[in-house]
Amino acid sequence: MYQFRIMIKVLLLCLCMAACTDNDKEHSIILPEQEPEVGVSSDYTELLNKTTPVPSEYNQESALKGSVVQIDYDTQNYVEGNGEMRKSTAYVYLPYGYEEASDQCYNVFYFVHGHGETAVSFFQNENGLLCKLLDHMIGNGDMAPTIVVSTSYVYGNPVDYYPEADPYCEALPQELVNDLIPIVESRYHTYTESTDIVGIKASREHRAIGGFSMGAVTTWYALEHTLDCFKYFMPISSDSWSLGRFAGMDYPTETAEHFANIIRSSTLTKNDFYIWACSGTDDVAYDRIWAQVQAMAQLSDVFSVNNLTFHEQEGARHEFRSLAEYLYNALPFLFPNGDK
Repeated sequence: MYQFRIMIKVLLLCLCMAACTDNDKEHSIILPEQEPEVGVSSDYTELLNKTTPVPSEYNQESALKGSVVQIDYDTQNYVEGNGEMRKSTAYVYLPYGYEEASDQCYNVFYFVHGHGETAVSFFQNENGLLCKLLDHMIGNGDMAPTIVVSTSYVYGNPVDYYPEADPYCEALPQELVNDLIPIVESRYHTYTESTDIVGIKASREHRAIGGFSMGAVTTWYALEHTLDCFKYFMPISSDSWSLGRFAGMDYPTETAEHFANIIRSSTLTKNDFYIWACSGTDDVAYDRIWAQVQAMAQLSDVFSVNNLTFHEQEGARHEFRSLAEYLYNALPFLFPNGDK
């Protein structure tokens, strides 16, 4: 009898171990459809998101190279507002395959540099890093073919102390709408049917503006002053200075309410604009922009993940080379490739 009990216990123990082993196997299996996806998200469900690294091959020359064209244009001294005429320069990236005779229309992304740089920096810095990125992204169908325009808030020589560039940053959106956009979007194949203010507003869904550092300050000013001319806004590593220098960081609640009131008083709905904000976890400006974005997200009658998200790049600092990963993640979301 004793031996029989021992045998029963041994049998039960073996059955339990087998069941546990089967369960372990069941929970350790990852079905193909459950594996994490690699690539850029086409939708966001959270305010805070992590960026996806750029494929290493995108840092190399592409066989499908776009071209960069210099545009010199007449504009005004919008800082002083005295009507004084001045010259300025922008650089335009045309994707590989762009043809003058084609009927294809292109979205347009306007980019503003940071302190100490100029309009040409976007395409020249880091051995043409961002040109290579655009060539690969468009050539591989990651995003819709897009014209990229690098602009500048600099009047003559750059100021030595970067906060002193603030009035020039605030003036640039007006310069773009009045002087540069009409030239670019009439010269190239865009969705703008007429380049008067009515036509520019009507085609805003195909236009974005973004910028790094002081260029991000400019981007927040574009949201404030030219919301009806751009649908997408991409501030990189700086808060808004609309209520004073570093106000987005120092007065995030007041800054958030300021922007909310601008949108509330407009004719736009919550689905008519998108703010794709970003910074690096080791960026000196991370806390500035993140504090403001969090405050904006609290005003749920205006902002939600359908029009405001924040994207952080792990380990990225306040430097030009970090821009590649932000653009790699943002541009397919702003201008998705409908053929893919």
